[in-house]
Amino acid sequence: MKKILEYLLLLVLLAIFIFLVWSKLGQFFCNQGDRYLESSSYKEAINSYEKSIRINPGLWIAHLGLAEAYRESGDYDGAVREYKITININPVSVKAYDSLAYLYSQNAKFDEALKTLDQAEKAVPGDETLRSSREYCCFLYFAGALTKSTDLFLARNNKEAISSLKNVFASCPGSALAYYTLGYYYFSQQDYGNAEINLNKAIEIDPNFYYSYKVLADIYFEQRDTGKALSFAQKAVSLGSSDASNYNELGLLLMRLERYAEALTYLKKAVSLDPDNADYIYSLGSVYRDNKMVDQAISEYNKVRMLKNDYPNLHNDLADIYLNLGRTEEALSEYRQEIKYCREKLKNSPNDSTALNNYAYALSGIGESGKAQEIAEGLVSSYPRYREAYFTLSRIYEKMNKHDLALKSLGKAKQLSGGEEFINDALSKLRKQSLIGGPAHPEGKDWVYLKNGRKMQGKIKKEYPDKVLLEVWMGPTRGELIFYRDSIDRIEKAKD
Repeated sequence: MKKILEYLLLLVLLAIFIFLVWSKLGQFFCNQGDRYLESSSYKEAINSYEKSIRINPGLWIAHLGLAEAYRESGDYDGAVREYKITININPVSVKAYDSLAYLYSQNAKFDEALKTLDQAEKAVPGDETLRSSREYCCFLYFAGALTKSTDLFLARNNKEAISSLKNVFASCPGSALAYYTLGYYYFSQQDYGNAEINLNKAIEIDPNFYYSYKVLADIYFEQRDTGKALSFAQKAVSLGSSDASNYNELGLLLMRLERYAEALTYLKKAVSLDPDNADYIYSLGSVYRDNKMVDQAISEYNKVRMLKNDYPNLHNDLADIYLNLGRTEEALSEYRQEIKYCREKLKNSPNDSTALNNYAYALSGIGESGKAQEIAEGLVSSYPRYREAYFTLSRIYEKMNKHDLALKSLGKAKQLSGGEEFINDALSKLRKQSLIGGPAHPEGKDWVYLKNGRKMQGKIKKEYPDKVLLEVWMGPTRGELIFYRDSIDRIEKAKD
């Protein structure tokens, strides 16, 4: 009997020993897995953690280690499963919540990440790690949404771009950049009310975010509130004094208000900050042109030519200047250059509205008015709020002596503009031409044939022993050309 009791006691002691050792064995394999994980031996780590879990399925730290090993080895599904098991066993494991949310965010599953963090913050309120994790998740969420919405915006899917970005605001508080971007999208749709709301939200978050002030300046200019427009543009300059674009945009705003002396000050500053920027040099040249400082304008435009010879509308601008100076051959050469570059652009982007507009303008410049009219009319039909296209169409109609149509197109351009005075001057000029039947042209045409094979038509105004003065027309524009007799082959005068 005594031996039986001793035997039973031995069995009990053995069972207790096995239980204690077995329990510690689970922790042993878990610790072994940790060491393998630290040395990036993920296969061995997974094997050790699985042994630990077979011994003790409720050891949450082993499930967490296994999740980490799966994640590092690229097993997304395995990692998600083990993180969730860890959370079920230990609902206050900040590490498990944080790692699972991070994994979701890295795989662009932002809704799942934010749901995980919502659950975590209820279980462990006020935890700093979880707060940082939410900020990181929202940052990635907005970054992805901004990329997607920008692609949609560039593809002219503006409504989808706005919707894509707004979806993020439902889960994450907006950043200054996000509200600014949304405001810009609304601005591009001319939804100035929503644009202003979002831009002001960006400023509330970051009062020094000067990009918002720049777009607000454009909004107020379009709404003909030039005082506010200038105030916001100047605010952008004061906050971003090292950003050349701020000076450029304020200069362009002053140019549209025909305050050329002030505009030149800011545009010169923009060029001084970024001397190789073709956009800023072009802006400076355009203010010189509008201020009738043609030599300076030509100089700046030629700098643009050196940097980027196919700069949009550069050659049209030069052509117009040369035409007004009576340098007709140079004007025609520039129009042909513009046509060449526009055709190259349109091969790859046949619906590029800017290239089509510049192309129509240049075609009109060389006298191909019918083709120019067809392109420009198609352009305003497709883009009924494209202001520059109406200017071009007005010019084409004017050259074709269709003054009523020219006035109508210019009037539409005025509706889409911020009230620039030069439009009123152009309208006044067109109305006068309409009343008198258009600019005077000679009833007969004289021809001057040159020895180099070229010929020019116009009206001979004066003849000298060594030269001939020929008056020429290109649409409503008049100029005079001098031809020396040693370059002339023959002259054919119009019959009276």
